[in-house]
Amino acid sequence: MLFLQITSAVTALTLVILALCLVPVLTEIKKAALALQDAADLLQKEVTPLVKELRDTVSDVQVVTGAAAANADGVNMLLSELGHAGHNIRMINKVLGIATDIVANAPVWMTGAKVAGKYIADRIIKSKIRG
Repeated sequence: MLFLQITSAVTALTLVILALCLVPVLTEIKKAALALQDAADLLQKEVTPLVKELRDTVSDVQVVTGAAAANADGVNMLLSELGHAGHNIRMINKVLGIATDIVANAPVWMTGAKVAGKYIADRIIKSKIRG
């Protein structure tokens, strides 16, 4: 009987220590999620004007292209440079798309972490109740 009491006390002490360590970790995860959400909001606010400026730039490039078509000597060089600019704009768009996807999925990651934590805690509690 004494052995069972000792093991129960050790188990209870272990659970208390685990809870004491888990609370700060969960607090930091919550802070990180909030910071990530703020970063996502800031990124969204910054991306919208950037896209508008890119569209304005493309519009200006089209005007310049029309004016340059009159000068047959420089058209080939201009079109080559426009191709490079278009490639760069596509790369920027791709990077922004990837960043937006990462930021958009952050709440899913946080939900998964919370569910996993609850699942582990429930499993520990159930195993202690059975044991």
